[in-house]
Amino acid sequence: MAAAVSAITERIPPPARGEVHVWLAWTERFAAAETLDYCRTLLAPDELEKWRRFHFERDRQLYLVAHAMVRQVLAAYLAIAPERLQFAANRYGRPELVREPGMPDLRFNLSHAHGLAALVVTRSADCGIDVEARRELGDLAAMAGQVLTAAERDYLWRLPDAERNWAFLKLWTLKEAYIKAVGKGLSLALHEFGFALGADISIRFQTGSADAPGEWQFAQRFPGSDHVLALALRSGDGLTCVYREWAPQRQGGSA
Repeated sequence: MAAAVSAITERIPPPARGEVHVWLAWTERFAAAETLDYCRTLLAPDELEKWRRFHFERDRQLYLVAHAMVRQVLAAYLAIAPERLQFAANRYGRPELVREPGMPDLRFNLSHAHGLAALVVTRSADCGIDVEARRELGDLAAMAGQVLTAAERDYLWRLPDAERNWAFLKLWTLKEAYIKAVGKGLSLALHEFGFALGADISIRFQTGSADAPGEWQFAQRFPGSDHVLALALRSGDGLTCVYREWAPQRQGGSA
């Protein structure tokens, strides 16, 4: 997928067909009390209730920024107030936008890891995103045995010890992005499909899968030295990815 960078504007056209918009928000840049107060005004009552239940302030801030970004970005695409947006979860818990008459068919997916929230938006195409922060994973052999295919495990163990944690996270983000795009959550067994990393990332299904590799495109990006991001999109055509950094904006001015 080709990548392009675009400036942020207050009102923006939704993604064209064949285009993917990815929004990033670094929570360290949202420290001002006024900005956080404004983010709270964007959340619905049920979202605010979830926000209050987080024990650690860094988790509260990450949830607040991530969900404020979803509401303001989608509202900007649709030219409506953020509070008008309604969401419904599918049978596996994935939130989806409730469309009003005349609304474009926007699909979105949200992910966040320590310090970073990431949102992907497409028109009509199933999409999934996952972002992970660099960290030590503990018993890597046990984790790999549970979620990686034999080919992925072979790839992992051929790497030097110091590179295995990061390589596992790269594979993990791709798996998470795919299952989020499919919309079935962890009802899909992670060891039943795998990836070959490289310039062109491809998915490989174990025998018996109803899905077809040619229906999917994947991309991986490193927003910072300690984060890895993966995208999964159900499309056999070429796609252009536009990456933007989000900052909350009040109507008529910035927060």
